[in-house]
Order: sequence, then structure tokens, then C-alpha cells
Amino acid sequence: MNLIGYIGAARQYLRKLSLPSLSDIRLGLGKFWRCLILGVAKLSFAQKLYLIALILAFSSELMGLVAVIAVIAMAIEFWPVFERVWHSLAGKAVLLLFYAMIANFALGWSGAIVNEVVGVSASDLNYTHNLAILLYMPAWFLMVSAIVLLALQLIIPIYLILIFLLKPLGVKSLRLTSHTSFRKTTFLIRIVLATVVLYHLSLLIDLETRIETSFGNFITSPQEAAKHAPREPKSGRLPDATDVLTVPIVELTQTALDSESDKSSKAENSNDDGELEEEERKKAYASVRTQYQYLVRQWLATFAFSLEANGRSRCKKPAESNVIELNDYEILLITPDKNADYGYRFEVEKCISAAFPLAVKGN
Repeated sequence: MNLIGYIGAARQYLRKLSLPSLSDIRLGLGKFWRCLILGVAKLSFAQKLYLIALILAFSSELMGLVAVIAVIAMAIEFWPVFERVWHSLAGKAVLLLFYAMIANFALGWSGAIVNEVVGVSASDLNYTHNLAILLYMPAWFLMVSAIVLLALQLIIPIYLILIFLLKPLGVKSLRLTSHTSFRKTTFLIRIVLATVVLYHLSLLIDLETRIETSFGNFITSPQEAAKHAPREPKSGRLPDATDVLTVPIVELTQTALDSESDKSSKAENSNDDGELEEEERKKAYASVRTQYQYLVRQWLATFAFSLEANGRSRCKKPAESNVIELNDYEILLITPDKNADYGYRFEVEKCISAAFPLAVKGN
């Protein structure tokens, strides 16, 4: 009887361990919920955005939204750091030099785009040139952000190793943010989300192709680059940063899409779902990129015709055309044409006026 009683007591004890009562479950859930609320209350606004992005990152279909939320969180988190750097003399000098470099590249890029659209120097269309700079500011913002994030991904591991080696000497890490709790966890989550942001930015601006092209141009001479890397649009490679300025947008779009289609067909042949999804994502970003480039050029052509060019001129012109005077002897005729690349036809003509009449051959 004692053995039977002992077995019964053991069963009841094990039953309590394996099957907790409903009240115990409610009590445990209540404690967990209170701890969760207290933990979230300690987070700053940027940390809450990081938490939302981390939760959404478990769905592969929402990675674009994750990147957007992560960018907003990083901007909010590091804005005080930017203010501290800006209010110091050395930091202000570095930032102004950085902005000057970006402005110089933006001026050159936008000038090449205007020249591609209208066929003459961008200095003859000042307002159109200024509009091109404004329209390409988002592209430059994305490109610079991708380069900065790429540099940080390379610098942070080196920085952590140096801090670990110098910690016995009493050297402490810099505290850039004002977080009061979960600093190390936030740091790790930020690195992971920065990688996601860098991935999407690299797809959007085709950073991989640009880096490969720039590195190839750096290590090879111009003659060898001309031999081994022809610039024909049908060569089967994606256009690089220089091609974006020189190749017509129709050929640029077709080349990018054809290249992405070839990659997609290779992925399908390999029967790899991961690679197929990757190529589909690249194709979508290539489509967005080429559509943006085409819209910018179309807007520039429309602006040049509607606002930059004059409806009346001292030079003889067709009634449906607007004109921009290049000098005393030449004019730029802008005529609406549905068959043209961007909806308008640009032609340089002689200025036929009262001062410079059309020459008539004598007998």
C-alpha cells in the first residue's frame, strides 16, 4: 500500500509539472506582458522603429518596407550626432567639403543629361540644367547613402577589434547615441538592418556594376579598357555610370532588361528558388531605375520646350516650334514630335532674320 501511495503521489507531482494550471498560465502571461510593456517603455523612438523593422524582417515580402523604416530610424538616431559635428569647426569644414564634392559631380552629371536630351551644351539652357540637378538629387542621395553604409560595414568590425584590444589599457568606446537602455542590442540590430538597407540601395542604383566598372577602369589603361570592354549596348552587360550619361535611354532600358532577363532564365534553369527570387527582385529594381531615368529626360525635354524656349523670336521659325537663341547665327528649334525619343525634336538651325537674311544666289 505504501508503494501504491508513493506512485500516486509521484504521478500527481509530475502532472503538476507537465500540466500547469490555468491560473499559473494567466499569472505567467501577466508577468510577461508587464515586463514587455516596461521594456518597450524604456525604448526611444528610434529603437521602437528598429523593433518594428526587426519584426517585419521575418517576412521576405516586406524587406523593402523594412529598409524604409530602418533608414528613418537611422536618420532620427544620428541627427543629433550630425548637429554636434556641424557645430564644430573641423566638422563643418569636412561636411562643406563633402557637399562641395557632391555638388560638383551633380553639376557634371546633370549637364551631360541635358546635353543628351537637347543635343547642345547645357550652358545654353541654364534653367533646364538647374531642373536636372534638382531631379537627380534623390539619385545622388541614394548613391551617397549606399557608399557611406558600405564604408561603415567595413569600418565597424575594425573598430570593434581595436576597442577590444585597447580595453585593457582603459580605452572606452565612443558613445554616439543617447540611448539609456539596450545599447548593445540596438547596436547589433542596427548592423543587421544597415545590411538590409545597403542591399536594397545597391540593387536600386546598381552599385555592384558601378564598383566593378570603376575598379576595372582604375587598374587597366584606357586602351585596354577600350579593347576588352566595348560600349555597344548589345554587348550583354549592364550599362555602367558612364553609359547612363552617353547611351540613349531606349537602348539603356532595353539593355538592362535584356540582361536581367538572361539572368532570370539562368536561374530558372538551375531550379533554385532563392536565385530566381533574387533575379526577379533585380529585374524589378532595374525597371524602376530605367523608368526614373526616362521620366527625368522626358520632363527635361518638356521643360525646355514649355518654359526655357521662346514662342517668338527675331529668327524665322515654324509656328509650332519654340526657339532658343544659341548665338547671333544659330538657334535651337524645339518641335513637338510623337516619334521622337522624349516627345520633342531638337534641331540646330541658322538664324534667318532681318540682320541675317537668307542669301539669294545671283544670276
